[in-house]
Amino acid sequence: MAVDVFIICQSNLTVNIARDKPTVMSSTYTHFVSSFAVDGKMGTDAYTDGCTHTEIPDYKPWWMVDLQGTYVVHTVILTNRAGYAERLHSFVIEIFSQNPQGCSGAGSVVCYNYTGVGLPRGNTPLKCDQPTRGRFVRIRKWKVMHSLDVLTLCEVQIYSYEEKGCGNPKYFWRQFGIRVLSQHSELLNVTSLMECSMTCDRKTSCLAFNVNVNSRQCELISNRSFDDTKEINPDWDYYGSDFC
Repeated sequence: MAVDVFIICQSNLTVNIARDKPTVMSSTYTHFVSSFAVDGKMGTDAYTDGCTHTEIPDYKPWWMVDLQGTYVVHTVILTNRAGYAERLHSFVIEIFSQNPQGCSGAGSVVCYNYTGVGLPRGNTPLKCDQPTRGRFVRIRKWKVMHSLDVLTLCEVQIYSYEEKGCGNPKYFWRQFGIRVLSQHSELLNVTSLMECSMTCDRKTSCLAFNVNVNSRQCELISNRSFDDTKEINPDWDYYGSDFC
C-alpha cells in the first residue's frame, strides 16, 4: 500500500503554545540564545532576565519557533527589552506549515506586519490579521537601519483558538529514502505502515515517524529539534511536516 500523506488531528489549547518549544535564529550574539524567548521569564533586562540578540552585524535577522504541532494562531505577545527598545521595529510575523530551513520552497502566511517605530518596553499583544494555521512561527526584521540595529526579543508568547474534534489537522508528508536521526526517538517492531501511523496517532508526544517496510520497523519521533539531522537511506521513509 502506497501512502503519501497522513492527516492526524489534535486539539488546540488557549495557552501559550510556544513555551519551551525548540527555537532557532539567524545568528547569536555571545550568550543571548534563541531559547531565552520561550523560557517563561517575563522580565525586560537582557542580562538578568535573558533576551535573544542576533549577531553584530546581521542585516537579515530573524527568530523562529517550532510549535511541534499544527495550530491556528490568533495572537502573538512580544516582550520588548527595557534598554534599546527602539530596535524592535519593522518586522513581520510569518507562519509556515513546513520548516523553511529544511524546505526552501516552504510558503508562509503573514500573521502581522509591523511597520512602526520600536515597540514600547514590556508586553505588546499583536493579533493576526486573520487566524492563521501553521507549525513554525518566524519573526523577521525586514528593515535594518545600521550594523547595531539587531533583532532582540525577551519573550514570545503564542496563542491559539481551542478547537474540538478534527478541526486542526497535522500533515505528515512522505520523503522517500530518508531517515531522520533524532535523540528523541523510539524504535518499534510493527507489522505494517498503517500500524506505525496509528501508533504515532495514539501517542500525543509523537510528531513524526520513520518506517522501514522491509524490516517492519517503526521509529516514532517526539520533541523534534532543529539540530536533528537526516540521512539518505533507501530502506527507510520519513513521514513529517517539518521538511519538504
